[in-house]
Amino acid sequence: SSRGPPNRANVLGPRPCRQGVAAASGGRWARLRKLPWNRFFAGIAAGGAALVVTLVMRLLGLGVFLPELALDAVITHIPGPLESFFISTLGEGAKGLGVVSALVGVEVAYGAGALPWRWIERRVRWRYAVVLLYTAVSTAVVVLVVLPVLGAGLAGSQTVSGVGFAVLSQLLGGWLYATVLDYFLVDVAGRHPEGFSASRRQFLTGVLAAAASLSLAFVTFSSAVVQPGRLAFGSLQDLLAEEVTPTVDFYVVTKNLIDPTVDPSTWTLTVDGLVSSPQSLSYADLQTRIASGALPAAGEYATMECVSNEVGGNLIGTARWDGVRLADVLAAAGLESAADWIEFTCVDGYTVAIPLTRAQDPASLVVLEMNGAPLEDRHGGPVRILVPGKYGMFSAKWLRRITAVQGEVLGFWQQKGWTDVGLIETEALIAIPSDGAVVSGPMTIGGFAVSPANGVSKVEVSTDGGATWSAAQLRAPKDPRLTWVLWTYDWTPSQGGAYDVVARAYDGNGVVQTAAVAAPFPNGASGYDHITLLVS
Repeated sequence: SSRGPPNRANVLGPRPCRQGVAAASGGRWARLRKLPWNRFFAGIAAGGAALVVTLVMRLLGLGVFLPELALDAVITHIPGPLESFFISTLGEGAKGLGVVSALVGVEVAYGAGALPWRWIERRVRWRYAVVLLYTAVSTAVVVLVVLPVLGAGLAGSQTVSGVGFAVLSQLLGGWLYATVLDYFLVDVAGRHPEGFSASRRQFLTGVLAAAASLSLAFVTFSSAVVQPGRLAFGSLQDLLAEEVTPTVDFYVVTKNLIDPTVDPSTWTLTVDGLVSSPQSLSYADLQTRIASGALPAAGEYATMECVSNEVGGNLIGTARWDGVRLADVLAAAGLESAADWIEFTCVDGYTVAIPLTRAQDPASLVVLEMNGAPLEDRHGGPVRILVPGKYGMFSAKWLRRITAVQGEVLGFWQQKGWTDVGLIETEALIAIPSDGAVVSGPMTIGGFAVSPANGVSKVEVSTDGGATWSAAQLRAPKDPRLTWVLWTYDWTPSQGGAYDVVARAYDGNGVVQTAAVAAPFPNGASGYDHITLLVS
């Protein structure tokens, strides 16, 4: 026949498997398209507007910002080991991930909150009544349910801004949310009655674009807050120049998304608990008592290190700290004999405590100045605590209360499993040359060593991975007990190749630091610091 062989499809009939798969896929897509995406995305846009206005108010100290509270709640309740994993993996970028996650969660909630709009609109005929109802309900849900769940107290009673501003910020945010929703779902919908109907490709493109935007936001935020991993300097001169860390370069670690800004003119320090004469001191009171000698001025150079610091990491620094002895402040309040622990409470809600014996150490200070200038906001101004020899989490920032108590107190981080002893271990850090550097000829290897218990007696360097050791030269430290010691080692490589350089320190009793490798959680990192040098 001139018509050729019969069509295979006609002979065999339809292909049920392929058509069944296509039908199922089409059915799922049809059901997906029927979901109220118009309202959901309008809710996200309206929520974004609400977040902008509440963020501005929060930065002005006039309200609360929901993603910040959500992130604080997660940080407060996340188990210590999991928290340590994220910090070790992402550094301060872990906070960036938390911020993005909090923003996404809040925006999704705003999107879901827009879904009942049409149902309400059919029952409340007056357009502006719908706006008022959405404003009232969204505000009430936030201040009566969400804020307490996030630990901010009923109507924000546990926030720095207080109930009035917390409610005001969420009322304005709720009104803006409802107004923008009204614009999209009434005005825009009226101009486009056909609505929005995305194809499968457009939908997937939108999802990918949203994911890319969130990834960009995470990378951008993280790059702004992540500090370089290692303590490193460009030259020996730089190393020598930064034996005292400039304030601008001193590390900052905080649990907060937005740190508090405290006005010294309105700040007060309360000293209470097991004391015979509770105190309430303004910043001016402290300055007056220091000037008169009622609270003798005290100052010292001291090294501080974060418990999250990795071996060789840069979350460590040395500064000059000035203020008054914590022991003198406690003595002025009249400590009772039952008191054996001192608890610190901070403006941002942070708490931590130390044994009375440590509080009465002359080196423990109530600090007003850092490197000869008033304490900056980001370093805990106007007043913070300094407890040399213990990790930085015990040196409470933005101090507002000192309480004498009986019995051990677990602070913010200790409740999550971090150490309540927190003594910095003996350690040597390699700061020059940088890890992986290509070098040639005679050179100087150098860094810092710390042993707060009784000082550093010796530092040794190995250029063959620990097979053999040589003594480094030590410089006289600012304070043998409280600060790091700068060390150098002059070395001429015998030939080209890769060299594994290791350093270790000995304390004042001649005990070498531990070689056992440990992660920061829960007691701080340990092990020898290593770098690789490539000799050309």
